[in-house]
Amino acid sequence: MLEKPTSVTALKSFPFRAGALLFAVAAVGTAISLMVQAHLGVAPADVFTTGGAKQLDIAVGTMGWLSGALFTLLAIAFKRFPSWGTLIGSILVGQVVNIVLPLVAEPEQLVWRILMMLGGMALLYFGITVGVATTLGTGPIELLMLGLHDKGLSMQVARWGIEVVVVTGGILLGGEIGAGTILFVLLTGPVLARTLPPMVRFMGTEVMTPPAAVDA
Repeated sequence: MLEKPTSVTALKSFPFRAGALLFAVAAVGTAISLMVQAHLGVAPADVFTTGGAKQLDIAVGTMGWLSGALFTLLAIAFKRFPSWGTLIGSILVGQVVNIVLPLVAEPEQLVWRILMMLGGMALLYFGITVGVATTLGTGPIELLMLGLHDKGLSMQVARWGIEVVVVTGGILLGGEIGAGTILFVLLTGPVLARTLPPMVRFMGTEVMTPPAAVDA
């Protein structure tokens, strides 16, 4: 279970955190594009996004705006309200995907596709971690994850639960799924549970509300 930082760190300035948020947005958009073009499975949210884009015949980034709005509404239901950065970040991530995706060529050799998928996954984790830690623009799914964490679920269980639901919906919509999707589902909860605390300490912020229930 994630807990409040025990050491006191000075809060990073607003310009610093705003710059970090923009970097995180660019990283997430680029990471999504890399994983989509690797064609070895995308992140659970992007299974839903690619499936929705296919059904509605719209761009993946544009579908990302619609799915982001849905997850934001669900987060609000759990008392995690979006900041201006969440709303702006969601729009910019979709725009980055629409710009970068056509520029990324699909590798022919499997080894390069695997490397592209793993690189995209690592970049996505980094971007999510930085974005959440700034507290200026936590992503819609991360906002929902924190809301569930506030209710007593561990970070891992909250993330896994969200991803199972999202992947199921994405599969029903015909979204892209593969080994990368399974790997992402298994790793995301544990990875964020370990990367968020040090990044939060570095930023001098606080993103967690201690849950009343015992961590799973």
